[in-house]
Amino acid sequence: MAVDPDRMAARRRFTQLTVVAGAAWLLFYALLTGLSQDSEASARFVSNVIYLAPLVLLVPLCCLAARRASGRLRTTWWLLTASNLLWLIGELIWSGYAYLTPDGASTPSAADVLYLASYALALPAVVVGFAGVRSGRRLRGLLDAALVALAVGAAGWTLVIGPLLPRSPQVGAVVAFVYPLFAVTIVTVLIVVGLCGHRAVPRSILIVGAAITLAGLSDAGYSYLYAIHSYDDSSWLNLGWQAEAVLLCGAALTAARIPEHEPRVRRLDRDAALLPAAVAVVTVVCLAAVDHLGDGSLRLSTLVIAVLLFSGLLIRQALVTRDRTRLATALDAALREQERLAITDGLTGLYNRRFFEEMLHLEADRSARQGAALSLIMIDLDRFKKINDTYGHPAGDVVLAETANRIRRAVRPSDLVARYGGEEFVCLLPSADEETALEVAERVRWLLARVPMTLPDSREVRLTASLGVASAGIRGGRPLADIQGLIHDADGALYRAKAHGRDRVVPAGRIADPALDTDPDLPAGLVWLADQIDARLSNHEHSTAVSRWALLTGERLGLGQAALRRAAAAARLHDIGKINVDEAILTKAGNLTDAEWRVLRRHPEEGARLLADLSDRADLAPLVAGHHERFDGTGYPAGLAGDDIPLEARIIAVCDSWAAMRADRPYSAPLTESQAREQILQGRGTQFDPVVADAFLALLDAGAIDELAPLRLSRADVPAAPHAQRVGTP
Repeated sequence: MAVDPDRMAARRRFTQLTVVAGAAWLLFYALLTGLSQDSEASARFVSNVIYLAPLVLLVPLCCLAARRASGRLRTTWWLLTASNLLWLIGELIWSGYAYLTPDGASTPSAADVLYLASYALALPAVVVGFAGVRSGRRLRGLLDAALVALAVGAAGWTLVIGPLLPRSPQVGAVVAFVYPLFAVTIVTVLIVVGLCGHRAVPRSILIVGAAITLAGLSDAGYSYLYAIHSYDDSSWLNLGWQAEAVLLCGAALTAARIPEHEPRVRRLDRDAALLPAAVAVVTVVCLAAVDHLGDGSLRLSTLVIAVLLFSGLLIRQALVTRDRTRLATALDAALREQERLAITDGLTGLYNRRFFEEMLHLEADRSARQGAALSLIMIDLDRFKKINDTYGHPAGDVVLAETANRIRRAVRPSDLVARYGGEEFVCLLPSADEETALEVAERVRWLLARVPMTLPDSREVRLTASLGVASAGIRGGRPLADIQGLIHDADGALYRAKAHGRDRVVPAGRIADPALDTDPDLPAGLVWLADQIDARLSNHEHSTAVSRWALLTGERLGLGQAALRRAAAAARLHDIGKINVDEAILTKAGNLTDAEWRVLRRHPEEGARLLADLSDRADLAPLVAGHHERFDGTGYPAGLAGDDIPLEARIIAVCDSWAAMRADRPYSAPLTESQAREQILQGRGTQFDPVVADAFLALLDAGAIDELAPLRLSRADVPAAPHAQRVGTP
């Protein structure tokens, strides 16, 4: 976030003015204190009336800071407001004693109760302000504060205060001695919980800590002076408490003027073990030295203090060990979770693609060493996009998760299942040949389709999947070293499964239909219609061969993928318009009459109409309509010529003529390859585009144009339906 230079400059000026005002007040108070040293009345007025000025200002400033703060800092400032209000009331009572009683306030008095209560509220203010740390850190902070306070108290009393008092300690001395111990406790908690447990501490809280530290030093001086009966209203110690009040006013102004964020907790906090340990050791050594210099033996009190300090340190170390153990356990669990997330899919819980590819290489190496087979199953959900579009993506996520569960139940325990893509899954089957893989794949297909899936709104959807199976390390299959080839085979088989109607399992290399392979969304009904027409004309394939050769010719001519798909698809459907041509005309052995020719020549336009009316593939209609146009413009139905004929249609024209010349039809015997070649050459530039004809003949010379294969669908399988029943979608 960009910092406004004007705002920063204003903040600096405000800070400078605050510091100058605070310093000016302290100089003024110091001057008054020095001037009142020789006058009891003046000293009483300075220390009991003028002294109250910053305290009177402090309370509303703390209230303003509390109103401006947010979160835990607001609670901290409200507690500090209450704490300073108690301090102010205590000072008012002290001032009242000073003017109303001859000897002033005794110790202890009602003012001391309020002073101690003020300190008691300041401690939770610090703890609450840093409540974001773990409970273990707060507990250690309080224990450290107790240890330091005990050590400082024991050393101070034994070395300084105790020798100055009579044999029986006075209650007032004990109360006066408690003040600095409170300050030590608060500052220790601030150091251990705040500075060690947070990345940054608000500036206002640091100023509060400095003020309480100064108060602790002043309280320690007061305890000493009280013990020797030397404290009076003109004491320079009052300047220390004035400095505390000024610092607290500055802290409140800082919090009110500049919005402060809650302290950010350290993920790995620092441990302040050195502080309590050092204080404890130094204290015990000092106490032991004093005892040795006295009567030469350790006093019981020294032993008790030493036991308490070292017991506290042991308890503290146990807490640290517990926290570190918990942290190590949490880090270990987080590391394991990160490792799991690195290899799994967050939605389905399956392994991810990266892990699958690593395991595929490892399993391929293992299978090669053991001479075992390895198989893959590629799974793609049919029409999954429709589920997302109809029911929403959350429903789609439910379907994907349930799909993953069903696949897990279908595969063998040793198989690995991974999410390969959006709605695509893959199964790695170690030591599985093609037959085993086909069984597993069929079980997966059956489990997915058998029972509808229930969506979050209780609606049900039926889901099917297309599956491709590929195997390596078997006779006639791919070698195990060809990992990418194995994936390609499985993916190609999956593609053909979708092209041939979906909801089926297809092994690699079993089905070859270039039009469907390149365009799986080709209308299945029109493909079926093309097969019926081919079966009525011959016992050999026709449209599949024309599609296959059109694809090869287009590749030879350098067509892009989109044009290749259109050429193969249009070639596969180029004769569907013959469905409206009487079978007697199609199979007539003799010459056709003019009327019969007129009927036959309508089939390109009829095919285009069927594509436009019965499918969403109107882009193929011009190609089907133009496959009987001639390059010289004498063809039908529109008499187009040259480049006006779509290139894909010109390709289909050559391939269609070759297939017709090489097939055994009722009206003509098949031509030999040389005879058919001669016909193509004769038609070059008149019937056929010379560039297309040359490309086709080059493929023929290279052996790429194969022979017509027998039809899988025989003429006996084709129903003899009346003409009217053969029109329309099958």
